[in-house]
Amino acid sequence: MTLRKIPYQQASQILDLYSANASFSQLCEENIAPLALIEHGIKKAMFSDVVIFLAHAIPVRESVWWAACCAATRNDWNEDEANAVRAAKAWVHTPDETSRRYAERMASIAGLESGAGWAAQAAFWSGGSMTKPEDPLTPPPPHLYAQAAAGCITLTAVLPDGSEAEKRYQGFLEIGLNIAHGGNGQD
Repeated sequence: MTLRKIPYQQASQILDLYSANASFSQLCEENIAPLALIEHGIKKAMFSDVVIFLAHAIPVRESVWWAACCAATRNDWNEDEANAVRAAKAWVHTPDETSRRYAERMASIAGLESGAGWAAQAAFWSGGSMTKPEDPLTPPPPHLYAQAAAGCITLTAVLPDGSEAEKRYQGFLEIGLNIAHGGNGQD
């Protein structure tokens, strides 16, 4: 089975996009498909590695949407954190500069100590410039949004004390795989 939203045929193509954990990279056999590597990683409980891999594998809007969907499963965010999650979702629905800059503001207000702020940060790092609008254009490094999306998902899974991490990771990976199959993550 293929994942419609992953434009890569081989897992190694995705691993070339970032510096993966060595133990996760070693699971990548020659010509292995992305889904097979994801399944191997899940079987070995390498959840954080699988999250980073999948965040890089799917397109930018899908990656930010995945982060926002995972963050939205929590009901313990404070008002600023909840606004950051809403800002990430808003950018996915309207991926323009106004929404991107709003996500930047909400990430700054919420902070990056929880997954919520990272959802908005992923939207901000989706493109455009990382500097103030009046400053020279400085685009974010490629795939920086994926690192922020993965950070959102991981922090949302493990905080506050890690007691629900495995259960949350499993649910979040189901959401991510649904999106990678072409779903909306909420089916």
